[in-house]
Amino acid sequence: MIRKIEALRYGCLRFISRPLEGFHILVGPNASGKTTLLDAIAFLGDLVSDGLEAAVEKRTADLRDLVWRRTFDPFELAIELSIPAQKTDLFENRQYDRCRYEIAIGPSTETGETSILAERVLLLPNDLRNDPECEQQTLFPVDRPMPDTLALPRLRGTRTIVHKVHGSNDNFYYETGAGWDHSFRLGPRRSALANLPEDDIRYPVATWLKGVLNNGIQRLVLNSAAMRRPSPPGRPVGFQADGSNLPWVISSLHSDAPDRFAAWIARMRSVLPDLKSIRTVERPEDRHCYLVFQDRNGLEAPSWTVSDGTLRLLALTLPAYLPEFTGIYLIEEPENGIHPRAVETVFLALSSIEDVQILLTTHSPVIVSLAEGSQVICFSRTETGATDMVLSTENPALREWQGETDLGSLFADGVLG
Repeated sequence: MIRKIEALRYGCLRFISRPLEGFHILVGPNASGKTTLLDAIAFLGDLVSDGLEAAVEKRTADLRDLVWRRTFDPFELAIELSIPAQKTDLFENRQYDRCRYEIAIGPSTETGETSILAERVLLLPNDLRNDPECEQQTLFPVDRPMPDTLALPRLRGTRTIVHKVHGSNDNFYYETGAGWDHSFRLGPRRSALANLPEDDIRYPVATWLKGVLNNGIQRLVLNSAAMRRPSPPGRPVGFQADGSNLPWVISSLHSDAPDRFAAWIARMRSVLPDLKSIRTVERPEDRHCYLVFQDRNGLEAPSWTVSDGTLRLLALTLPAYLPEFTGIYLIEEPENGIHPRAVETVFLALSSIEDVQILLTTHSPVIVSLAEGSQVICFSRTETGATDMVLSTENPALREWQGETDLGSLFADGVLG
């Protein structure tokens, strides 16, 4: 789980430093920076999994488009993650409970090419907390003091595991035990973490972090057309972020966890009262799998005749019932195409998933009204165009708020941002 996200000069994120929990709702006007925050997290995943060139080109042909005020300055990103218990047990007195990943990207001073200017993986001791105090803000939005860099200063107890220095070597230091450290020269466009030696004994946390960034960050962008079509065989077993393998996932849930499947169908009936059941059909001629919906009168409808909203409702509620659903999910406006009465069901499903971190944007007062104040992050832009964000519990507009009006109504009235 990401416990903290920091960005310096990344798009409209002039400078932000925000502690995070397992479930957050991002609210604010259009173009207030919500999508940019999600994209900052997704960029780190793309960098490690696909490389620098692909991560940049996925977003723009000109690096300056990713930089605050389109300058030639570098941008920096940093995240801190909780280390799993089975990894912290490897250290004496379990002295490390977080790891930090820092990256700086910009044009090389020698060649001008887009380069990784700095990269580090750090282990942070459990007695170190550099989170800002959560307190009532006096002004919002406001331009916050901008540091020169996000690189964490040398602090007692921190331990460097991966260190890339522009124009020099990429260094890898053992996390446990003794032995020779490794040093390579990967060049300015290759991530050191992405090329970490595959050694879970000497680099248990860094290897885990690499896996999280490689495979654990998903932008949930459902493709209604793909969900309608029969799904071909050989698709990954896990839930795909576009929903294209939904029939196979439902088929697996029905066969492997019938109690969970029954509970999911019961939840679907609560918002689709005419629904009796959902089954999967595998075509014998090509082994493609598709969904069939049956109503209370026995009528059946294949997935390609069902509405976008119904398919989205299925895909957004199903993860709460999957036994091995893990990762970090970035979701934009899950309420789109879904009836307001069913939006509550989507919220309750997404917010109930254990061992998963979900960050979602919304313009739905229904979703905001169901959330706790500590789950809602308010976004707004300052006069300079920079994004500022606060928890709703820190928002000065709510200084006198005692809960007499629900957050959804305040959001609809524009109070939250």
